[in-house]
Amino acid sequence: MNSKFETVFRTYSYRLYPTKMQQLELKALFDLQDHAFNDWADLANRGVAQGKNFETIQNEIEAHEMQTKRREDHYALSVTRKHVLALARRLYDQKIERIRFRLPNREQRSFTYKTVGISEHHLVIPSVGTIAMCDHRPLPVHATLCYAKILVDCYGAVYRVDLLLSVAIPVAEPQPVHYENVVGLDYTQDGLYVTNTGENAGYPGYRKLAQDKLRRYHRAAARFRPGSRRWYKQKQRAAKLERHVVQQRRNWQYQQAHKLCKEHDAICVETLDLVGMKQTNPSLAPKLNDNACAAFFRKLEQILHQNGKKLIRVDAQFPSSQICSCCGAYLGKQPLSVKSITCPHCGVTIRRDHNAARNIRDEGFRHLE
Repeated sequence: MNSKFETVFRTYSYRLYPTKMQQLELKALFDLQDHAFNDWADLANRGVAQGKNFETIQNEIEAHEMQTKRREDHYALSVTRKHVLALARRLYDQKIERIRFRLPNREQRSFTYKTVGISEHHLVIPSVGTIAMCDHRPLPVHATLCYAKILVDCYGAVYRVDLLLSVAIPVAEPQPVHYENVVGLDYTQDGLYVTNTGENAGYPGYRKLAQDKLRRYHRAAARFRPGSRRWYKQKQRAAKLERHVVQQRRNWQYQQAHKLCKEHDAICVETLDLVGMKQTNPSLAPKLNDNACAAFFRKLEQILHQNGKKLIRVDAQFPSSQICSCCGAYLGKQPLSVKSITCPHCGVTIRRDHNAARNIRDEGFRHLE
């Protein structure tokens, strides 16, 4: 019996149903955090514009008085200040032009608590009280609460709490790797990935499927006065559909990750420079965002680790699409418009992504050895 344990972090999300009075109290907390963020961001922006060094800017932000006297609010404001300092560092290094202020009607607002009370179907929040909660998923036994984040979308359609827990789970025994059960995955815009056997994952692209309905909701909202009841109604519909798309993608990715983990002992993937891909070719950004391949690889790595299996990451500099997977001849860099390649040495014709997946698997074999 395995007696080794490791500590992992898990997020449990639950729907909240605050009363009208509690919604007003939560709105005051969100406004407090946004006001503090904007004050510290203004100090950072003005400090960099005036040519001050980073240590001076940091001291000014840390010396700025917090806007509340309640001790339970200090943790949330300290988290906000750390976030502003990280942004100020990037601003000082000229990685961003300025720190944008937070607007009350942005996509999502949140407030963080260090400690909360959890009872049957209720969440107890300091300074707010007891809020009805849909605890559809039981919390793990002997878990430690790191923090609780109260969130609401910008149109007040859904309130929820994200509980970050520290959980001790048994360490899975390393599984033996059989080379015939090793698979290579190559990223593709249509379907998310292709295996070394030529099988396409077939990701349906939930964002693209919902795009027409989202546009109708936004066009309908544009016909009403911003802030009116009908405007809020259309915006809430759009926000609900956005959440549904995210949940569909997450569910599909977890199903695929469990399927791959069940069928294979090790999985080889290529490390992708997604930011560079978006900057080089902005037309790829919608598909890259919809596929969310980085999130899929994180889920895949987590599930493989829990089962004692391996995810092998091949370096992005490896020319997976420039080498013939049959004879090993170098074919040179191919434009993205080329979907299939023909090797001039061995004469084989193969799809580009299929060829790359086979090369990624072969490179993964080398890492295993």
